[in-house]
Amino acid sequence: MGAALPIISLASTVIGTGLSVAGQAQRASADAAQANYMAQVARRQQELAERNARLAEQQGAVEEDQSRLKTAAVKGAQRAQLAAQGGDINSGSPSDIIADTARAGEFDAQTIRSNVRHRVYNLRLQADDAASRASAYDVQGANALASLPYGIGSSLLSGASGVIDKWDRYKHLLS
Repeated sequence: MGAALPIISLASTVIGTGLSVAGQAQRASADAAQANYMAQVARRQQELAERNARLAEQQGAVEEDQSRLKTAAVKGAQRAQLAAQGGDINSGSPSDIIADTARAGEFDAQTIRSNVRHRVYNLRLQADDAASRASAYDVQGANALASLPYGIGSSLLSGASGVIDKWDRYKHLLS
């Protein structure tokens, strides 16, 4: 029984070292998998933001065109009303009214364009942010796997040191 305890102690140190190595490998693999998943999520967010930016540009162009069409319709209605009242609609107050309508309508169209540009800019910033996060997660995943040999080496050295210390203490009992 005197020799059994040292052998059990040495064996438990070796087994503990093996379990530590296996745990580190599993943790590194899980960390890498999590980072890869998060990178995929960020890439999907990037794609969505880029698609939304393209859609916003298209929708903005349509809204801008619709605004100009409404302005043209209002100007046409004003011309018809002013012409029905008699007089020259191409000079004086009637002309000023129509010109004011045109300026206000163009201002509205330009406001739509500006708002769309602002929205598209923000969506592109979101896409860039998502791309940056995806890259960071890629690096994190690669680092998790790259650091694995160092962690295993550290565990093996620590375990070997423990085995040597115990061997030095128990070698006289095993002889």
